[in-house]
Amino acid sequence: MLCLRSLTNPLRRACFKSTAAPQPASYGVGWAANIEEETRRGLSENPSLNDIVNYYFNKAAPLCEEETVKTLRTGTYEQSMKMIRGTLGVVKPCNDILTISFPIRRESGAIETVTGFRSQHSHHRTPTKGGLRFSKSVTVEDINSLAKINSFTSALIDVPFGGAKAGIKLNPNDYSERELEKIVRRFTVELAKRGFMGPGIDVLGPDLGTGEQEMNWIADTYRNTVGSNDLNAAACVTGKSQMMGGIHARESTPGKGLFLAAETFLNDADFMKKIRMIPGPFGKKIIVQGFGNLGKDFETLTRFVPFLSSLLSLSLSFC
Repeated sequence: MLCLRSLTNPLRRACFKSTAAPQPASYGVGWAANIEEETRRGLSENPSLNDIVNYYFNKAAPLCEEETVKTLRTGTYEQSMKMIRGTLGVVKPCNDILTISFPIRRESGAIETVTGFRSQHSHHRTPTKGGLRFSKSVTVEDINSLAKINSFTSALIDVPFGGAKAGIKLNPNDYSERELEKIVRRFTVELAKRGFMGPGIDVLGPDLGTGEQEMNWIADTYRNTVGSNDLNAAACVTGKSQMMGGIHARESTPGKGLFLAAETFLNDADFMKKIRMIPGPFGKKIIVQGFGNLGKDFETLTRFVPFLSSLLSLSLSFC
């Protein structure tokens, strides 16, 4: 049976091609079941993140079919296409989606219900991996879309993780540190006892509104509850402090990765040829939207590279 990993090499080769038309319906519906509606929503004036992800998946899927069928040796051409289309249909939705609601007592004495989500997109390689975010506007559709993106990016660069994402529907500025600790620890227990967390199973990490402190709470809670007999319990989460077993300079790695990717992209003649530009910084400008952890670290690193710092423009946005 095909898996997401086996589809990524053909997709790499096809990524700069123009969009191919979907193959005939005789090959099965698969990923194209709702393509007309998803295309309409993806091209609407205000598409959601889920609409955008589905739209671009639908653009990539025919390319992947074309490339994969060249190397697949399973019966006739029609049989191969049916298998490929069916596999892409399996890849498109998220495998597991969990919604959790639980009460907490605020310091004021009020009882409040907190809602959180965890989505595991694909188990083609485990553990699934994805961050935990705090946002008042987070929805289960957003979490599903981000989990899909994590799967695709991990598969394209051959990182051995399936995609996942978690979110808690709150604004962290509205809660005290002690209240946030209660929420994170309770959320951790709820995930772990349902099998949505653990080394080799599902690993959380920092994301929007969360950082080292929240990851420390998660690691400590898991190690002292469900994972008390697990030698590798600390591996249930990334992004924790060094004191809790974390890695030095982990917080700055996303910004450094973006910095290295931008530098490589600008100086690579093949990449520049594909977008009809010349290598180097001439005639280009880099725009960083937002000034969070990633944007801040990227901007800091570019100060030490003259040709990149001259291209940089910041667009600040606050949620």
